[in-house]
Amino acid sequence: MLIHLKDLIITKKFIFIVFGILFFSCHKEGKSDSVSQKVKEKKWNFEELNKKAIQHLDSTKWDLELFKQDIDTYKMYSEVFQSYPLNKSPFPVAKYDYAVSSIPFLIEVESRIFKGIRIGEYENPESEKIIDKLTLLVLTNDKNAEESTLVDSRNYPYLTAQGVFKVINNEFDWIFTYSPDGYSTLLLNMKLFDLRFGETVIIYPQTDKSFLYEQIKDSPNNYENFKDYTKSIIENPKVKNQLISHKNIK
Repeated sequence: MLIHLKDLIITKKFIFIVFGILFFSCHKEGKSDSVSQKVKEKKWNFEELNKKAIQHLDSTKWDLELFKQDIDTYKMYSEVFQSYPLNKSPFPVAKYDYAVSSIPFLIEVESRIFKGIRIGEYENPESEKIIDKLTLLVLTNDKNAEESTLVDSRNYPYLTAQGVFKVINNEFDWIFTYSPDGYSTLLLNMKLFDLRFGETVIIYPQTDKSFLYEQIKDSPNNYENFKDYTKSIIENPKVKNQLISHKNIK
């Protein structure tokens, strides 16, 4: 079995990414293929989350400079923001320090092609370590299939992202939310995935415009490098069996 993997360099920032364009000030650029799971995360209980929610409602706590930046950016790129499943309109939030990550990738398995996206957060804004929270793969069988992603830090301490995958006969809109208390969901074309039961989701578009799917309890966080993770996914018996189906898109 021949497997090719192509990682793309990511840009680290406190705001969001739209088609790889960095709109505001960034911290620094970096690339990471693996993350240790043994990282120290702030413990967010109900009381802490409630305290942060109250801060977001308090106009004296708002980051007004950031709010103005968002308004100016939306004026320039409103069509881009409106092209996503949810329009990304500006809104004020309390000051925060949080860096998020979005890494697109491509996997070739003989004649089959997956396009995918990894969504995560940095261990802390000064760190190079990324903690992946979602890995989404879509069988496109086309290297040039359109994919766009927007990952947003504005809902801190929650991580949110959304995007679109376009294949030959269908379009897949998705929205992802991660809560620091351990609950996270992916909603894709109205199919809800509770990611407590697996942070890897694979979508198989069908020729009749339906789709099949697999949810796997695995993550790039569990491997020294991303190639080992992709090898494990591709060698999964359920994935191998689905890839030979004649009902998958060609």
